Amino acid sequence: MSTNFSEREIQQQFETALEQATPTADEDEITVLWGCADPDARPDGMTWVEETATLTYDLWNAQRDILETVRDEVDVCAAVMGYGSGKSILGARWLLKQALDHDGSRFICVGQDYQKAKEATFKVLFEQLPGERTAVVTSSYNGPETSPVVADYNRQDHRLTLVNDTVIKLSSADRWNRLAGQSAGGVWLDEVAHYGDDLYDLLEMLGSRLRGEAGPQKQLWTTTGNGRQNPAYDILERGVDANGDAIGLEIAVVRASTLDNPYLEPDTLDRFKRQFGNTSREGQALHGGFATSGGTVLNRDQLTFVDEADVPKRNFRLRLGVDLSYVSSSRHAKATDSDHTAVVTVAVDPEESRAYLMDLERSRGDTLRQGIEFVADQADHLPVPPTVCIEDTAAQQFFVDEARRQLSTEIKAVTPSESKTSRIQDMSVLFERSDVVIVNYDIDEHLGYDDRWRPFVEEWVQFGESDDSPDTLDATWLALNGLQLGDFDGDGRVGALAGSFYNRG
Repeated sequence: MSTNFSEREIQQQFETALEQATPTADEDEITVLWGCADPDARPDGMTWVEETATLTYDLWNAQRDILETVRDEVDVCAAVMGYGSGKSILGARWLLKQALDHDGSRFICVGQDYQKAKEATFKVLFEQLPGERTAVVTSSYNGPETSPVVADYNRQDHRLTLVNDTVIKLSSADRWNRLAGQSAGGVWLDEVAHYGDDLYDLLEMLGSRLRGEAGPQKQLWTTTGNGRQNPAYDILERGVDANGDAIGLEIAVVRASTLDNPYLEPDTLDRFKRQFGNTSREGQALHGGFATSGGTVLNRDQLTFVDEADVPKRNFRLRLGVDLSYVSSSRHAKATDSDHTAVVTVAVDPEESRAYLMDLERSRGDTLRQGIEFVADQADHLPVPPTVCIEDTAAQQFFVDEARRQLSTEIKAVTPSESKTSRIQDMSVLFERSDVVIVNYDIDEHLGYDDRWRPFVEEWVQFGESDDSPDTLDATWLALNGLQLGDFDGDGRVGALAGSFYNRG
């Protein structure tokens, strides 16, 4: 279905296209070309020639295969690629080329939700515009409008208008119904594996929206794999819709490995190999596969337990991870065994760059002030004052402020930038590499580990199978966030908890 070209053939096509490109900037006619990869000469992979109004985007092999596939007789081309593989960059460039090639048309760009898309998908799209600081959008600066190919960017209506009068509508999967009644010449959907059930609705609706506008009438999806219990897996791997019925569309899947991307620095590639190689997430993180083989997000074999006697005697740094609960009825919380405030104690060994989960306590149905007393009691039982790590969002800001006033220890407010699934999946890599281990005191002969860890293990193996809040996993992530564990780079960023690998393109 795809055609492979040699670098020389690509260069010849590139040079021929340049010779044929004659428009000038004064005519507002933009020519967009595909070039060949040359990271040394063009580290950004794009060139703008103002005199001829020519924009060239460079391709590496996998990106070229994807473009060849989306040109074929398919309705949807899904590029399932590893972290840092250039998937979002390719999607943005494909959409811009289609929009600039078809005057007065309309195209659609879709991200996960507006908050995440604004910092990832939409930002990547703006970065692929020629010009300086095109991705900077503040209250007083409208970066996209500084590009020579942009006529207007209406941030309120999420509408990018190009100089050829083509409009790109910026939307999100969580508000898919806002696209009803709109037509388009093509659609780019980014990170579709994180859309949840909204993807079923989007697929059904967009199939009828691709009409009435100039363009390829295609959908290009770019994503990493994200488990085997989500609509993206059903659609792309099983070919079925929400009802389990066969999808009446031609869908092609193209995979690409992060390790083949010539634009990634060698140090970054090495870090990705150390972080994800030989783990259950290697296929997803590096090679464009869907995570896990057993149908669950996490599995028990990823956890390592050690006896208390095997923990080295050192001056550990201590952390408490605190996941709060807010309930209207303490009686209901106790009756349903839900809505726990979880406190996890972590001991950090800086000599071995390893963390030990030492203790876990939970409380149900507490008020905010009772929660502070509960955390204070956990901290008071430790030999040295710990750093207390609390999520700093919404009503929890009150808890953070009160804790700082009442507790005589350091309070660290943590603001997650990724989804819960992404955070906990990344954390699982640290456990699988044994950079984080769990300390047993008295082993239950039936469980095979200390009974105090029962809630943690249950949440671990059931994660992703229900809507229950994984209190102990959240508390553990908060305690581990930002630590330098295992192999880390010179910037002091821990491998799996350094930040997002989902929206780097």
